[in-house]
Amino acid sequence: MNKAESFNYIFRKSPLIRTLLWCVLALVFFIGSFIFGIQIKRTPVINSITPPVGAPGDLIIISGKNFGNVKDTSYVEFGGNKLTSSSYLSWTDEEIKVVLPANIKNGLVFVETKDARSKPAFFSNTSEVPVPIAQNSQTTMPIITGITPEKISPGTLITISGVNFGNSRERSKVFFSVDREIKNEDSNSGQEKDDLSFIEANEDNFDYVSWNDNQIKVYVPDGATSGFMYVQTLKGKSANRKITMDNKAGKKSFISPKTYIIQLNVDIDETNGDKDSTIILRCPRPFETPSQPSVKLAECSPEPVISDFQHTIIHQTTGAKTSAGKRRFKQNFAITVYETRTELSAARLEVSPSTNRSFLAACTKADECVPADNAQIVDLAKSIVKTEKNPYNMAALIYNYMLKNFTLRNANKDPLALLSKKSGDAYDFAIIYTALLRACGIPALSDSGVLVSSDLKSTDHWWCEFFISGFGWIPVDPALGAGLDFQAWQIDITPSQYYFGNLDGQHILFSRGWNEIKPSAPNNKTVHRARSYALQSIWEEASGKVIKYSSYWSNPIIVGVY
Repeated sequence: MNKAESFNYIFRKSPLIRTLLWCVLALVFFIGSFIFGIQIKRTPVINSITPPVGAPGDLIIISGKNFGNVKDTSYVEFGGNKLTSSSYLSWTDEEIKVVLPANIKNGLVFVETKDARSKPAFFSNTSEVPVPIAQNSQTTMPIITGITPEKISPGTLITISGVNFGNSRERSKVFFSVDREIKNEDSNSGQEKDDLSFIEANEDNFDYVSWNDNQIKVYVPDGATSGFMYVQTLKGKSANRKITMDNKAGKKSFISPKTYIIQLNVDIDETNGDKDSTIILRCPRPFETPSQPSVKLAECSPEPVISDFQHTIIHQTTGAKTSAGKRRFKQNFAITVYETRTELSAARLEVSPSTNRSFLAACTKADECVPADNAQIVDLAKSIVKTEKNPYNMAALIYNYMLKNFTLRNANKDPLALLSKKSGDAYDFAIIYTALLRACGIPALSDSGVLVSSDLKSTDHWWCEFFISGFGWIPVDPALGAGLDFQAWQIDITPSQYYFGNLDGQHILFSRGWNEIKPSAPNNKTVHRARSYALQSIWEEASGKVIKYSSYWSNPIIVGVY
């Protein structure tokens, strides 16, 4: 009998042997299952907490392993308190990012998943640390946790939730992506790519509504497109947050950038007054807009008293009698200007009333410059638009009416004379077009600046823009559309069609609407320059016993373009 046969015989004849063998197999199975279960059951491990000392609102990063790729029912516990869902920014198998809530104190930190609970790590709250702790700059950076509503477009009021925004806005800003062409030369001209890829919410449009450390309410600015947005504070810049714009009605883009070097000169002469008398100059400063994103004061002589106040540069000089002769005040600007192109389908436009009441009040009322409440203007506007309700179509009807019924000739003393004389200059066209739009309840602005011809000569010029909630500002130049004599850089356009909705890169903007400037003192003598390249109420002020002085404002000079 061989060994195999002998084993089979003993196995059959001995119950004890059979019982022992079954026990061994069960033990092996149990041990194998236990080892296999341990391998499957992944216990979370905390390797580090950064920073180990922090304060409510700080970004806390928990590094380790076996956290799981999704949070699901897992959670983090600080000092016996489970974090709520709003505290989590991201969760991966090796890293968890959370925002520390206000109720967290010193204590042990655990990560618990569906499989197991980690061994503890320790965290300290700065308020309970007995010695001063150097603040980690990374933990005070603004953090965006959410944006509502999800469906947005220019003019939409959004709420940005997060932490470390600051209790007041001060110089903090919100930026949005913009469709702007970027040249290779931009990096050589000192213009950063990010500066051209984003636009900021516009104070002039009353975009900022409220600001506190955990919430920002802001209107989406004109020109914003799908892409990203971020918050910039004095502490730093938040991570980019992806946004999607509702642009089914159309879009706006900015192409073919040009950078101009423009010089402005003011001469003061024959000053004669007492030693306490002063002359204040309010030199216009070009606007920054999505189509004119970069305005840099390259040179200013002499040094101004204030370099930017109410969109002006303020110079001051004594009115005392002097034999020094003429004194010149000079500013050189480097200004980047883009051609604006809009593609819009009026039929697809879902116009909703804007909730930005401050903005509406400023852009629909009559002012010193725009006679929107004049009876002739109101009656004419009604007769043109009739029963039309779509604001884009209303603006087109008024534009076409002006091109058909008015001609370009010499300026009128009063823009309203355009209605009776049927002719006027670019200023008359811009003011009356703006007034007619406002009379229809459409937010509109008269813009002023200079027009640069192909031979680099500049002339004072005026044009318009109107606003449609859900799309943004739409440029219109009624005078160029009507055939104003101008050496254009583009020869492949039909002016009457192109200048409704589009604007070339030869318009340098100095004023958006009427700039009401208050005098420095109630008894100051003021000077206003009508029909100039800036629509502002005061250009010069004289205080004290100034007997006489003379001033000369030269036309803006284009020094170069590239």
